[in-house]
Amino acid sequence: MNEPTRNSPIKKSQIFTESDLIVTDEIQSAEEAIKPTKSFEEVDFICEQSLTELPAAMEDSIKPAKAKRWSLLAILSVIGLVLLVIVQTVMGLLDSFQQSPWLFGFYASVLSIVSLWATVITIKEWRKLVNLKQVSDHQSTAERLSQSMQMGEAKTFLAPILAKYPNNQAKQQYLQACSHEHNDAEIVLLFEDIVLSERDLLAKKRVNRFAAESALLLAASPLAALDMAIILWRNQKMINEVAAIYAVELGYWSRIKLIRSIVTNIIYAGSTEVITDLGTQLLSVEMTGKVSARIAQGLGGGLLTARLGYQAMSLCRPIAFNKHNKPKLSHVHQHLLGELKQFTSSMMSKNKQKQTQSADNSE
Repeated sequence: MNEPTRNSPIKKSQIFTESDLIVTDEIQSAEEAIKPTKSFEEVDFICEQSLTELPAAMEDSIKPAKAKRWSLLAILSVIGLVLLVIVQTVMGLLDSFQQSPWLFGFYASVLSIVSLWATVITIKEWRKLVNLKQVSDHQSTAERLSQSMQMGEAKTFLAPILAKYPNNQAKQQYLQACSHEHNDAEIVLLFEDIVLSERDLLAKKRVNRFAAESALLLAASPLAALDMAIILWRNQKMINEVAAIYAVELGYWSRIKLIRSIVTNIIYAGSTEVITDLGTQLLSVEMTGKVSARIAQGLGGGLLTARLGYQAMSLCRPIAFNKHNKPKLSHVHQHLLGELKQFTSSMMSKNKQKQTQSADNSE
């Protein structure tokens, strides 16, 4: 008796393409191509994040330290000296009064005049220091308003600054361009593009003129020590003129504070800015050094003057520079090279004329 056949399910036919077929020879060749394992040390791995964070770490490491406050002993010493001077002055006046009333009146008059003069000078210097400190406050406020979508605060903030500037075409153009529809960010942008751009152009011209004069002075004179003293004096004059362009009045102590801030910002500048500026300066000095040592010395002094002037601009400007409008030394060294080339050509022509005249006289 035949067993009944079981009905097994029949699968459908499948169509295979050539890409689905794997040849055993290819598998063997792939296995042979696999390289043996290697062991790596930790030093072989370089963290990509550390490379990207390197400039930021460099900038953080060269930031200036905060100024140390006076200790309690120093404050007590100053107070004691002031009290000692006051007590000695009062005792001297009492002794003079016992000797002669006329002598007491003379001493008291002189002391009153000197005290009044010192008080007036102190008040003026204090006001100028406050005005210089307000520049940094204005920069922080302007940075905040440049990202604000509100209305009204920017005009109130810029009104006292605008009142200090001369009534010229840029000021009138800004007043005409402002409207009630502009928000604070747009008002700050208009003020920077119209008013401050005109101030920046004047300041750059002044800095370029002083830089060219310093370069020519160092290149022409053989007395380097005397020239450096004159350049330092002229750099102070340049800083005063740049500050006056931005309506910042400098006194004695405010000038010292500004110069200290300029030197501090130059020393503790960002790593990228330092590399760029030093690269420009060293390249220019190397190129001119092949021609003349004096020309290279003059170019270095001119670039240093320009760097001081640009730092003074950034510290006196009510709105801080950004990466687009910040002045750079690369725009100055070309002007200085042109001035030095004209100077060398004129000197060479004068020397040739002297040689020809001496030759004619000898004949």
